[in-house]
Amino acid sequence: MYTRDEAKAITDKVMNMAKGSTDVEVQLRGGENSGTRWANSSITTNLVQYDRNLTVTVRNGQKSGNATTKDFSDAGIKTMVDEAVAEAAKATDSPSLPELLGAQDYIPVDSALSNAVNFGPGERAKMVKASIGVSDSKGVTASGYIPKLDQTNVTANSKGLFAYYRNAEASFVLTCRMPDGSGSGWSGTTGIKDISSIDAAALTMVAANKALKSRNAKAMEPGRYTVILEPRANARFLSLVTGVFNPGGGGGGGGGGGRGGPGGGAPPDAAAIAAAIAAGGPPPGGFPGAGGGGGGGGGGGGGFGGGGPNSFMAGKKVGDKIFSEKFNLRSDVGNEVLRQSTILGDNRPAKPITWVENGILRNFAGGLGSVGVNNSLVQGGTDLSIEDMIKQTRRGLLVTFFWYIRGVPSESQPLLNTGMTRDGLFLIENGEISHAVQNFRWNMSPLVGYNNLSLVGKPVSMHMGESYDGSAGLVPPVRIDDFYMTSVSPAV
Repeated sequence: MYTRDEAKAITDKVMNMAKGSTDVEVQLRGGENSGTRWANSSITTNLVQYDRNLTVTVRNGQKSGNATTKDFSDAGIKTMVDEAVAEAAKATDSPSLPELLGAQDYIPVDSALSNAVNFGPGERAKMVKASIGVSDSKGVTASGYIPKLDQTNVTANSKGLFAYYRNAEASFVLTCRMPDGSGSGWSGTTGIKDISSIDAAALTMVAANKALKSRNAKAMEPGRYTVILEPRANARFLSLVTGVFNPGGGGGGGGGGGRGGPGGGAPPDAAAIAAAIAAGGPPPGGFPGAGGGGGGGGGGGGGFGGGGPNSFMAGKKVGDKIFSEKFNLRSDVGNEVLRQSTILGDNRPAKPITWVENGILRNFAGGLGSVGVNNSLVQGGTDLSIEDMIKQTRRGLLVTFFWYIRGVPSESQPLLNTGMTRDGLFLIENGEISHAVQNFRWNMSPLVGYNNLSLVGKPVSMHMGESYDGSAGLVPPVRIDDFYMTSVSPAV
C-alpha cells in the first residue's frame, strides 16, 4: 500500500519527533484486503478492507516505552511519540535490552507489480465476466473467488535499519458444478504477483470440463492406488510434512487455515471463509467435530500419540535419506515467481536454504537468523505437464482436490492423516483418462507418500492452507504409488 519513499518519509517523521531519545524503532503496517465473489452467473460480493497502524518504541538508556496509533497526521504521530516517551520515563531499567540492528543488506525483490497494485473491482469484474461466459457456454454453474492483497510492512530505527517489504498479489479459484449436482470440477491459481498470468477463461474451461467428465462416476473398490495429485492436492499434502524440519521434528499434521508466521496466522476473516466455501473447501478450521486444526504449513493438527512426527525424526541427522530421490524441497529466498519477503522476523536478511536434496536431509530449521521452512518454499520438479504424467501412467487415479484434511492418532504411522477427494476424480488406464470415479476417503502419511514418489511435474504457484491465504509455494503435480483409499465417499 505504501511505496518505499512514502514509508521512509513516515518513519523518518516519527524518528525526528522522537530524536531526544537514545534510540527509536518504528513499525509501519498498512494495506488492503479485497476480493470479488460470484455464484450462479452473478457477482454476489465485492469487499474491501483498509487498515494501517504505526508503533514507536523509544529507549532512554535502559528504559523503554512504546505506543501505537492509526492517526497518521502530524498531531496523531506527535501524540503517539509523547505517550511512548512518557511511558519510558516511568519504566524500570531493563539491562537485558538487545542492541538494535543497523542497516542490513537484503536480497532485492519486487513484490508489488503495478498490475497487482491496481487490480481493483473493475479488473476483477472483467475476469468474472470472462469466466461466466465460459461456464454458461458449457452448461455448468460456477462459483468462485478472486482475493487481492496489497500489504506493506516496515521496521526502521535510529541505527539505520530500514526493512521494507510490500506485497501485492491475487488469486483466482472456482468450482463448476452440473445444475443437477451430478458432477463437479475445481481449478485455480493462487499467490500470483503478475496478474497478466491469470487466464480466467482457461481456468474456467478446466473446471467446467472436469464437471462434465465427472458425471456418471463409477464406484471402485477401496485399496492402494497409484495417484497423480494435481498441484492443489499436492500443496495440501505437502503442508503436512514441512513441520518435520523444525527442531525436534515437531509440527506437521492436518487441517488448518492459512500459513501464518511464527505462532500461526491470524484467525480467518470473512474473506477467507468466503474463499474456502466458494472454492469447494470447508470453513477455515474445519467443521464442528472434524478434528484438530492447525497451520496448513506446519501447525499441529489432531493428536498423533506415540506415532507423532518426533518419532520419525528421532535420531535423524543431516545426510540421512528420508524421502524418495525424486523429492527435493528448498526455501528459495528471492525466487522471481514467488517474490516473497527476504527479511526474517528479527529483521536479519533471509538466505536460500535446501531442506531435502534428492531425498537426503540437508538442513533443520531453527537457530538465530534461520529462515522458516515455508519462506519461498519450492518443491523441485520437472517440465512434465499433468497430461504428460497421465500418458506415462499405466493405471491410476487423477486427483484434483482434497476436501478437509485432519490428523489421525496413530502409534505406528507418524503423521497419519485422513481426507477425501472432491471436484474431479478420474481413472487412468493405459495413459488415458478412462472415466470418472466415485470419490474416496483416504488415510495416508506424507512421510510414506513422499517415499513413494515415482514422477514429478512442473511446479506452479499454489497456497498450501485450506483457505487461500498466507504464503504460496511453488508446488508440482506428483505421482505417488500405493496411496491408500480406505472407503467410498458418496459426495460429488
